[in-house]
Amino acid sequence: MAPDAPASEPSSRLSRALALAARVPGTIAVTVLVLAVGALTGALWRSAESSGLVERWGWGVDEFADGRWINLLAGAAIAPEPWMYALILGTFCLGGGYLELHYGTLRMLIAVLGTHVAAVLGTALLLLGLGALGVGWAEELAHVPDVGLSNGGFGAVGAATAGFPLLWRRRVRLIGLLYCAAMILYAAEIWDFTHAMAFGVGILVGPWIVGRAREPFDWRFGPQEVRDTAAVLLAFGSLHQLLVRIWPGHGGILGYGEAPDDGGLTTLALVGGAVVSLAFAYALHRGRRGAWWYVVILTGFTVLALVAVAIFDGLSPSGALDLALDVALLVLVIGWRRHFSVKGDRSSRGRVWKRGLVTLAALMTFTVVAIMALQDQLEPAPTLGTAVGEAAVRVFGGTTGIEGTTPLARALLASIGVIWFLAFAIFLTSLLLVSRQHRTDESVRERFIEIQRGTARMTSIGYMTRWEGIDHWISDEGDVGIGFKQVGSTVVVLSDPVGPAGAVERAHLEFADFCRSRGWRLCYFGVSEEARATLEGAGWRAIQVAEDTVVRLPDLAFTGKAWQDVRSAINRAKREGVTMRTVRFSDAPRGMKDQLETISAQWAGDKSLPEMGFTLGDLREADDPNVEMHVAVDADGTVHGMTSWMPVYREGDVVGWTIDIMKRRLDDGVMSGVMEFLIAQSAVEFKEAGYEFISLSAAPLSYSGEVEGSVERMLDVLADAMEPYYGFASLERYKAKFKPEHRPLFLMYPDEAQLPAIALAILRAYLPDATATDLVKAAVTRPD
Repeated sequence: MAPDAPASEPSSRLSRALALAARVPGTIAVTVLVLAVGALTGALWRSAESSGLVERWGWGVDEFADGRWINLLAGAAIAPEPWMYALILGTFCLGGGYLELHYGTLRMLIAVLGTHVAAVLGTALLLLGLGALGVGWAEELAHVPDVGLSNGGFGAVGAATAGFPLLWRRRVRLIGLLYCAAMILYAAEIWDFTHAMAFGVGILVGPWIVGRAREPFDWRFGPQEVRDTAAVLLAFGSLHQLLVRIWPGHGGILGYGEAPDDGGLTTLALVGGAVVSLAFAYALHRGRRGAWWYVVILTGFTVLALVAVAIFDGLSPSGALDLALDVALLVLVIGWRRHFSVKGDRSSRGRVWKRGLVTLAALMTFTVVAIMALQDQLEPAPTLGTAVGEAAVRVFGGTTGIEGTTPLARALLASIGVIWFLAFAIFLTSLLLVSRQHRTDESVRERFIEIQRGTARMTSIGYMTRWEGIDHWISDEGDVGIGFKQVGSTVVVLSDPVGPAGAVERAHLEFADFCRSRGWRLCYFGVSEEARATLEGAGWRAIQVAEDTVVRLPDLAFTGKAWQDVRSAINRAKREGVTMRTVRFSDAPRGMKDQLETISAQWAGDKSLPEMGFTLGDLREADDPNVEMHVAVDADGTVHGMTSWMPVYREGDVVGWTIDIMKRRLDDGVMSGVMEFLIAQSAVEFKEAGYEFISLSAAPLSYSGEVEGSVERMLDVLADAMEPYYGFASLERYKAKFKPEHRPLFLMYPDEAQLPAIALAILRAYLPDATATDLVKAAVTRPD
């Protein structure tokens, strides 16, 4: 089998690709048709406008007046410029491919062709009407012909949004509408109007295309909507200068036919300004008080300056729009300032400033050393003083007169400003988004433990929420508790909330508001099927990330061939005089403690990555009066292996136990099968004591079922990469010896866009001591 394995993976990928292609025949056929027409007409390699193709096959008011209605469809197979084929077909394949994949070829073609025809005819009527009213730009554009399939692509994307999840539907529609509005305002090509018309028509007919009821408009304007609106206003107002530089078009409807005014700024300066504005816009979206101060001060000065210009010199239509946007932004952030109250604590800000100053010193040193190292390639040759001055001036785009005489020297001098700006952008973003660290009061922790002991909903891994590093929150009514770990600005709730089943959804909404008010993103890790159903009812999404393995004790008997390995381990222990002792770690004899610590150190030193934490405990977590340790000891007092067991409560009583530590001595001479013996003997003693079950716990990223979905496949790849270091899949296979029931555990998240940040936070929770070097080394090497 081994030789065939490498060939099977490419074959599987090819079969999946062919299966996908078979589901989108219409998208493929239209794409091939457009490319074929482009090749036959030459539009693939020369401009359709200069070659006369637009004049011959374009559509517009004049063409329709001449009776050339066939151009409405024929012209869609031609792109105005060769480089536009990639954009046009990319947009079409994105929207049309999604519709065909999920709703069929017929509905896709109706959406593409229908929105294309509606956009062209609707734009023609709009321009004719405005032209009749004396609007100059409309009169001129009404007689401009156009070609291309981009209208159908925009319409398909607009229609496809009806089938997206709610947050993505709103995001794509907002981005699409803002793009269309910006292009009309600041470029005003004929296709900008048809794109906007097609996208709008697509949104209107989308629910019918995808077979979904039309959702009523949500007029709610809560805290997050205020933040998002402010962020959009800031981003939109700051990006149009960059847009004008990239594609000025005709100057937009606000200044049609006029040369755009970019203030004499370089493209790099425009990009830099846009990046900084987007950073502040994102900080407004997160409710940051620092961004609020920036907007109030800078926008306030901008409004005063524009008002002064309006009084003494008058404003252009574009300037009037800028003033209106700035006033709206200022009114919004001042009127609803209470929604922008998130601040980092002083110690966190101090760490960011320290890192920033260290980076400043390192960059200045590197820049000066590099200039001095290349002094023979610079004119005039710099001294140490002039090198420092040149480095400082170059940061702001200037120069003291030093020029490079070789490509290497010129590249160095040109890159100084870019490198410093990137460092500044990272520092600014870190400072804006620095988090306030939560600190749990002891009374809150005690109340959480009280609720957890009395609940009927404690999961097998619930006791881990009592470990060091886990914070706690109690609902306002005091009936629901949540244990969570804060990693930066991400809060990872561990296991299910504890409390009455009917109060969990209310508590979840309350805790989500608690996190939002502090600028934290929220996720749940390791929740059960019951909690998953509750959170999905609130609009959250689920990914299986682990599997609890539960052994029922009342009917447990090590009989039959399937239990042969376990019986062999028990018999071997009897022959070799190995017995199991139950101890509390704090009460263990000094000699036993030393051996337990040695075994733990052996396992930690055996890995090239640091020991994992979060849901994987060690002796520190076992040093708990409620935790039992089961130790395999021979007649000489030598410890061969150890396990630790955490209690699972139900309404005040312990009903089961969950394994945490499971380690054997790594020396020669350790009894073979010692872990099977310990687990089996533990199960027997717990059964005799009347407990209901034991849990062999849940290894992260390991489960017995098939992998489903793209995100799950990505996690499966990550699990394969981690397997040589931590052996989660091997552990899962090992647990199968005890014939457990498998209960899936899930990661719950509100939005796919947050998954990268959530995944990074969970990784840092498990590996808090791992450096970036450790992670890179693990990614490119394998342990021996």
